[in-house]
Amino acid sequence: MSADDEKQSNPAAAAQDVDGFWHNGSFYAWAPPVTKPPPVRIPSRLVVAAILHDPTKNAPEKDTVDAIAACCPTTETAVVTAPVPNQQQPQSITTHSQIIESKQGADTFVSHNGHIFAWAPPVSKRQQQDCATTFSQPITTEHNFSHNGHSYAWASPVTTRQPENQTDAPAQSKQDTPTKAFCHNGHSFAWASTEPKRRSESTTRAPMQDPVSLSTQLGETQKKMEELGESLQRSQAHLERTRAGILESLAESSRAGMAQPDPLPLPLPRSSPPRSFKDFQDELVEARRLAVSCIARNQDQRNRLSSGELHNKLLAMTSRFLGERLQAQPNPQGHVAQDPISQQTPDPLPSNATLEPPNVLPSRYAFASKTDKPQDDIPSRYTFTTDPVANPQSIVKGQGQEGHYRFSLLTDKLLRFEWSPDGGFEDRASTTAFFRSFPTPEFQVDDNKDKLEINTKYFHLTYDKNEFSSSGLTVKVGNDVWRYDGKSYGDLGGTARTLDQADGRIPLEPGVLSRKAYAVLDDSASMLFEDGWIATRKPGRKDGYLFAYHGDHKAAIKDFYRLSGGQPLLPRWALGNWWSRYHAYSDMEYLAVMRRFATEKIPLNVAVIDMDWHKVNIPAKYGSGWTGYSWNPDLFPMPENFLSNLHDMGLKVTVNDHPADGIRAFEDQYKIVAKALDHDTSNEEPIRFDCTNKKFLDAYFDVLKANLEDEGIDFWWIDWQQGNRSRIPGVDPLWVLNHYHYLTSRRNVKTTATPITFSRYAGAGSHRYPIGFSGDTLITWASLHFQPEFTATASNIGYGWWSHDIGGHYAGVRSNELTARWVQFGCFSPILRLHSEKSQWNSKEPWLYEPEAREVMTDYLQLRYRLIPFLYTMNVRACYEFEPLIQPMYWNHKDEEAYTVPNQYYFGPDLIVAPITTPNDSATLMGSVRAWLPNTGRRYIDIRHPSLVYDGGRYVDIHRPLSDIPVFAKEGTIIPLDTAKSPRHRQHGSSRPRAITIQLVVGADAYFELVEEPTSTVPAAKADRPDPSTFVRTPIRWDQKEGVLTIGPEVNGQGQGRDWTVELLGCTKAMHKNRVDDDPRSDVQNFDRFRERLRERLRDTSRPRRDREQAQSLHTTTVYLGTHAFGGDIADKKREFSLGKDLQLDVVDIAARVHEMLYRCEMKYPMKEVIYDLVTRDEGPVKERVERLWGLEKVPMSVKKAAMEIWGADGRSEGSAVEVMKEGVVLQDMEEVVMPRTDDKVKSEDEWDEDARSEQSYEFV
Repeated sequence: MSADDEKQSNPAAAAQDVDGFWHNGSFYAWAPPVTKPPPVRIPSRLVVAAILHDPTKNAPEKDTVDAIAACCPTTETAVVTAPVPNQQQPQSITTHSQIIESKQGADTFVSHNGHIFAWAPPVSKRQQQDCATTFSQPITTEHNFSHNGHSYAWASPVTTRQPENQTDAPAQSKQDTPTKAFCHNGHSFAWASTEPKRRSESTTRAPMQDPVSLSTQLGETQKKMEELGESLQRSQAHLERTRAGILESLAESSRAGMAQPDPLPLPLPRSSPPRSFKDFQDELVEARRLAVSCIARNQDQRNRLSSGELHNKLLAMTSRFLGERLQAQPNPQGHVAQDPISQQTPDPLPSNATLEPPNVLPSRYAFASKTDKPQDDIPSRYTFTTDPVANPQSIVKGQGQEGHYRFSLLTDKLLRFEWSPDGGFEDRASTTAFFRSFPTPEFQVDDNKDKLEINTKYFHLTYDKNEFSSSGLTVKVGNDVWRYDGKSYGDLGGTARTLDQADGRIPLEPGVLSRKAYAVLDDSASMLFEDGWIATRKPGRKDGYLFAYHGDHKAAIKDFYRLSGGQPLLPRWALGNWWSRYHAYSDMEYLAVMRRFATEKIPLNVAVIDMDWHKVNIPAKYGSGWTGYSWNPDLFPMPENFLSNLHDMGLKVTVNDHPADGIRAFEDQYKIVAKALDHDTSNEEPIRFDCTNKKFLDAYFDVLKANLEDEGIDFWWIDWQQGNRSRIPGVDPLWVLNHYHYLTSRRNVKTTATPITFSRYAGAGSHRYPIGFSGDTLITWASLHFQPEFTATASNIGYGWWSHDIGGHYAGVRSNELTARWVQFGCFSPILRLHSEKSQWNSKEPWLYEPEAREVMTDYLQLRYRLIPFLYTMNVRACYEFEPLIQPMYWNHKDEEAYTVPNQYYFGPDLIVAPITTPNDSATLMGSVRAWLPNTGRRYIDIRHPSLVYDGGRYVDIHRPLSDIPVFAKEGTIIPLDTAKSPRHRQHGSSRPRAITIQLVVGADAYFELVEEPTSTVPAAKADRPDPSTFVRTPIRWDQKEGVLTIGPEVNGQGQGRDWTVELLGCTKAMHKNRVDDDPRSDVQNFDRFRERLRERLRDTSRPRRDREQAQSLHTTTVYLGTHAFGGDIADKKREFSLGKDLQLDVVDIAARVHEMLYRCEMKYPMKEVIYDLVTRDEGPVKERVERLWGLEKVPMSVKKAAMEIWGADGRSEGSAVEVMKEGVVLQDMEEVVMPRTDDKVKSEDEWDEDARSEQSYEFV
C-alpha cells in the first residue's frame, strides 16, 4: 500500500504530517504563516522549562513545570522571534498583548512534538470583554468567540482528520467533514472532530514520558552543543545570531512596543499564537547554555548542598535569569523598572520532579576553539605598522679605534647616535622608536682621521671615534654643551611607572624637554620587535637620541611622536565618567549602584569591576586569589546576563586582571587552555604566565580572554605590579602586555569603536597604548597637589591619557572638601575615573557625602559629560596634530613665569586650568591658588566664575569657594558643550549630542571646528587612526567686529537637526545698543527681545536656583538659536546669527564683588568695614590704599589677598589696582606700613577696636 493510500485510510497517520497539536481530544492545525507576523510571546513557564530541560528532548512532568512557573515573574509571557512567513493567508486580526496573572496550579496543558504547552488561565468576563474591544477591526458576536481570554474570528471551513491514537483522540468521528475554523494573529486554526463525551484528564493530554535525570539531559545537551558548535564554526552569521539569542529578540520586541498606545511600565508588542520549542530552537539553545554555565560555576558548591538545597538554587538561578532578561527591555516611557525576581523565594521542587546533579558537568567553554587567524578585516596582533630603518642618505658611519659608530640625522634638530663593538647596528623597531625614516635634513660632515664633526643649523657634534665617553662625544646646542654619559636627560621631567604609595611628589623619569637647549633619551636597553614578535638587543651596544630644540618644546614633542608613533584615537565613551571601586559587589548590588547614578542624573560611561569579579577565596594549595579568570559564582551567577544589563544601560565594561600567577587548576578554563598548550593536567600543575612564549600568549588571548570577551567584557584593566623582569633578560612583561593587549583589542572594535587597553606606564613609547592607570594613590592633600603637575609633565614624554584614582584610593582621612576638589580636578584631567579601596568607610558615590560636597561632585560629573564634544575634538587633535590635551604652560609661552606654575596647565588650546589643591581658608571660606596669566594681549575670564575678568601678564592669587575651580579662557574662545547634563530616560553612555551649547568669550575673533566620529563604519585595521577626511566637522566662527556667529557648513554629516544655544560668558550689559539694524541678509537672526526677557527672568530672584548657577546665569547671556541642520543634502548648510557688534566683556564691579567676598568671610565685622572703605570709598592714591590694606595686622592675610584679587583684576574698573600689581610690588615684604591720614574718613584699626560696640561704627551696604 502506498503512502498516500495509507494516509487516506489512516487519518491519524495523515495528521502526523500536519503541523498542529492536540487539545481536549481535538486536533489543531497550524496554518502557513503570514508575511509580517507580530513579535511572539511565549508563556514564561515554557521558557523556564526549556532552560532546565533540553528543548530537543522529552517534556518534563507537569508538576515540574508548575514548580518552575512558581518562580517566574508575574508577567505570563516572554518574547521570542517569530518565523519567516509566506503571503498566502488572509488578513489577520491583531490585539494588544495582555498581561495575565500566572496560576501556580494551572492544570491545562497541550502537547506538540513532545513538548508541553500551558494554556493561559481563563480571564473574567470583564477581561474577556476588554480583550475583544482591542481588535483592530470591529467583530460582531456572530463571527467571533472567546476562549481563555483570547478572541477568535471564524475563518473559512477546512477539512479535519481523525487521529488513530485512541488515548489522545475520540474513537469515532466523521472524516473529511468540513467544519468551521478560526483565525488568530495571522494563523488559521481548524477544529478537529470531537467525541460526544469528554475523556478524563489522563486521556485528553498527550502521553508524557518519565522524568529524565539532569545528568542524562546535560550529557545529551553536551552532544547537541558539540554538533551545534561545528555548525556555528562553519557559519559566522549563524554564530552571531545564536549568541544574540534572546537579547536580540528583546530589543526587537521593545522597539515594536514603543509604538503601542498604552503607557505600560514595560512596552509590550502585539500578540501572536504560541509556537513550539522547535520554532525558536536557537533562542532556547542559548538559554540552555547559560543555565549549564551557571550550574558549572556552582560545581564546588554542589558538594556542600543537599539535594533539596541544590534544587532550590537551580530554580532560583533560572527564575532570576528569566526575570533579568525581561527587565533588560528598554523603557522609553521612563518608568523605573522594578525587580520582582530577586525579591522572590522560590518554592521547592516537588518530590516527583527529581533533578539529579551530574557528576561531570560539560564545560561552558567546550565548543570554543579560537585561533589568531584574521577574521574579516581584523588584522593579527602580530601585524602592526613600523618603518624603523633610517634614510641611508641621513647616515654617517664608520669604524674607530675601539669599535664602530653610526649617526643618523633624522632632522636638523634630532640626532640618533649609536656605538657597537662588533660593527652591528640596530634597525629593528624598539619600544621607543617605530619610525626612523625621516626626510634627509641639511648637514655638513668634516671627517678626519681621529675626529668627526657634524654640523646642522642647530647643533655641532664633535666625536673622537672611540667608544662613547664624556670627553669623546660632545654636542653643542646654542650656549649649552652636552657630553655623553649614557643617561637620559630632560630636567622638565616626564612621568613615572606608578603612583602606588606616593604621598606627594615623587621622582619622575626624564622626558624629551629641558630648560637647557637639549634633551637626551637613552634607548640602549629597550625591547625590540622583529616580524611582529618580541626580540632583545645584543649586549654592549649603545643607542640614544639627542633632541636639540633649544626651548621649542612643541616642535620637540611633535618630532618625538614622528619617531615613536602618535597617540591613537580614543572612543567617545572613554572621555566620560568612569565608576570604579575595589569592593566585592554582587551583580545585583552593582546594577543597583548604576541605576542609582542614573536616577541621580549622574552620567557614567564605563563600569570598572575590580578583582572580586573572579574567584578570590580559593584553596590554599593554589596560592593567593590575586589572579583569576573564573567568575565568582557567589557574586555573579550569570555574568552574561549581568554584562548584558550593563550594556543595555549604555555602559562599557572593563575588569581587573593581575596576570602574574597564570592559569591554575581551579579555573573554569584550565583544561581548555591546557589543551591548547598541550599542558599535562593530571597533577593540576599551574600554567605559568610566560609573556615570552608566543604559544602561551596565543592561548592567553585567543582562548582564555576571548571566551570572557564573548560573555561581554569590552576591554581589560591590566594591573601588572611584578616589576620589569621576565624569563628573557631585557623583556619587560608590562611592555608585552600593553603592546599585545592593545593590538588584540582590535577584534572588539564593533563594540568599543577603537582599540583600547587600560594599563600602567611602561616607558617611553607607552603613549601608543592608552589609557594609563597611575596606581593606588593615598587620600591626602599632598597626593592631590602633585597630580596636576604629574599629569602635565607626562606630556613631556608624549603620554597624554592618564587615568588617576580620582578621590584617592586608600589610607588618609575622609574629607568632603578634599573629595570635591579632587573631582573638580578630575573633570579637567584626561580621564575621570572615581575609585576607592576595599573599605566600608570609603566610597565615592556623591550621595554619600554632605550636601555641599554632593552638589559639587554632581555638578562636575555632569559638566564632564557636557564637555565630551569639546574633549572628542581635542582627542582628534591629539591623534592627528600631535597636541596632547594637557600641556604645561611653558609649551606655549617662553616667559620665565611659565616654569614657576607646575600645577597650572593648558586644557586644549584656549583653556587654562589652575586646580585648587589646598584646604579652604578658615576666614575666607575659600580655597586659593597662585596662578600666572600670560600676556597675550587679551583679557581672561573664569568660565566657572564669569563675574571676574582679569588682565594678563601677571601673577594672581585666585580664591574660589568649594563650588568653583579656576578655568580661564581668553577673549576669542569658543567651547562647545552638550546642552544636556545627562542622557535621557535615566540611562548612561554618551552618543553624539542632540543639542549643542556654544560658550563664547567675546572680545576678539574666535574659531572652533567641532569634530565628531565618522558616520560610516571604520575597518578594524584603521580604527585607531581613521582617515581624517571621514570625520564629521562643523566650523564655528565669531566675527568680533560685526558681531556675527557663523555655524556650518557641516562636512560629512547626515543633515540631522540639532538645537543650538549660545552662552555669552561675562557679557550682559548694553547688548541691545549694538543690534544690527535692518541687516539686508535674510539669514541673520536678531535676539534682542529674547535677551531682554532673559534678563528679566534672571532678575527674578523668586525662581528657585542654586547659588552658583544663579550667579553664573546673572553674568551670562543665553540665546537660543533654534533647531538647525548644517549638513547633508539640505540647503540650509550654514547660518549666521547677529548678536551685536563689537561686544565686550562686562567691566568688573569692584564694590559688588568685594562686598560678596567680605560678606562670606568669618572675621570681625568692624574690619570688614575697614577693608570695604579702603577698596571702594577712599579717594586717595591707589598705591597708598593698597599699602594701608596690607598693613592691617588684625586682618587675615587670606582676606587681604582675596580683596586684592578683585581690586586688581580688571584694569578697566574705576579705581582698579591692576597697575600696582603689574609694577611688581611685593606687598608681603613691606616693612613700612602707611597708616591713614588724620583727615581721612577711614578710621584706624585701633579706633575700630575702641568703638567696636557702637552701632555708629557700622555702615551696612
